[in-house]
Amino acid sequence: MHTYHTRRASRGHALRAVVLATVIGSLAACDFSVTNPGPTADKFLTDTLSLVAQVNGVAYTLGDGMNYQVLHSAVAARELFPTGQSGQFGIEPRNWVGFLVTEEQGTPWNSLSRARWLSDQSIVRLKSVLGDAAFAKHPVAAQGLIWRGFTYRVLGEAMCVSIVDGGPATPSRDNLVRAESAFTAAITVSTAASAAATGTAAATMANLVNAAYAGRAQVRVDLGDWTGAVSDAARVPTTFKYMMPYYANVDEYGYNRTMWSSTSLSFYKATSVWGTWYAKYYDSSRDPRVAYTQTALTGAGAFPPVGRVPWWPQAKYVSQTAGVTLVSGREARLIEAEDALRNSDIATAMAKIDANRASAGAPVAARPATLADAWTLLKQERGIEFWLEGRRLADMRRWAASQTPGALNPLEIPGATSYLEGQNTCFPVSREETNTNPNLTP
Repeated sequence: MHTYHTRRASRGHALRAVVLATVIGSLAACDFSVTNPGPTADKFLTDTLSLVAQVNGVAYTLGDGMNYQVLHSAVAARELFPTGQSGQFGIEPRNWVGFLVTEEQGTPWNSLSRARWLSDQSIVRLKSVLGDAAFAKHPVAAQGLIWRGFTYRVLGEAMCVSIVDGGPATPSRDNLVRAESAFTAAITVSTAASAAATGTAAATMANLVNAAYAGRAQVRVDLGDWTGAVSDAARVPTTFKYMMPYYANVDEYGYNRTMWSSTSLSFYKATSVWGTWYAKYYDSSRDPRVAYTQTALTGAGAFPPVGRVPWWPQAKYVSQTAGVTLVSGREARLIEAEDALRNSDIATAMAKIDANRASAGAPVAARPATLADAWTLLKQERGIEFWLEGRRLADMRRWAASQTPGALNPLEIPGATSYLEGQNTCFPVSREETNTNPNLTP
């Protein structure tokens, strides 16, 4: 297990107790609250009553890591603009200008690696306690596999390399391969669990089946398996959405960090939509997917090239408990649209984009004159759809690697207009990992 980043050490053992002992997921409404007497004996973790808490502990830890990954990648991708506030809930100075460096970005690596370890161990524990036959159709096993899939998907898209349990650094693609395997297993188990369920439980399992297919479609896009991605996407209803939950009944680190770092409910005002192409787009379109609020205030700090930055807070997340979309049916339609453009089929791609925009309450997009224009529109559309969901840098990296046509907006890439001096599209290994892993050079 990895250590906490130094700025987060104050949470100590209390948060770990919450992670393991509190039921926060969607499978049950039971109250598993306990008084923490100290470390939990391993024998109690083999009790079937603890399995739900263990699986939901994975979700909580994944959400914790995503809180940092979503916010810090949003600044590097210029989904948000820094106001110069670098204290608590702020943005680090190198991140202001597009860089994700080891000295500033230990927390995303450590928290997401902790989620990975918990996810792997929860599956081992579930198989040990339930046995193979029961595991193959158990609803808690289905949920555990879903969280394992999304944990590895986030790692695969966000991190520069993959490291498992102190092993050597390998390509981050390895995380995506593990995610695909987890989602494939989740499809099998959730389908079997759904067949045996009734009422609300059946609806929950059907939801997990959709999440597994949608998650695998995401991963297959990243892996370049477009046949498999389109096949999986076709199974996902356009109205479907699966969220990473956040909570108000914990300390403020358990809130949606993107919301809490820049809201009138707190005093941080660390980010602004000012200076982004999303603000310009919203002003002209009023597309609700990228809503923000103009104020006459300035941010909490000062960004040297600009000075005091106008504080225009995002309005996508308006409460501490606002969930972050992990996967959706509208993403499935954009996968189909991108595949159509890969085959130079502009008409099909635009039909998918038009239907998506209609379902989101957005205006009809401009008609592209060329295939390159259509690719530019598709890239913009994915930016709009996944705004502040931690997905933009991975898309940028993927498109650059495959040399796809179409342009990104000047306000989201390095240059004088964006104030980005560079742009790292993945997160580095943390200093804690480097110092403790014998396979790495400090």
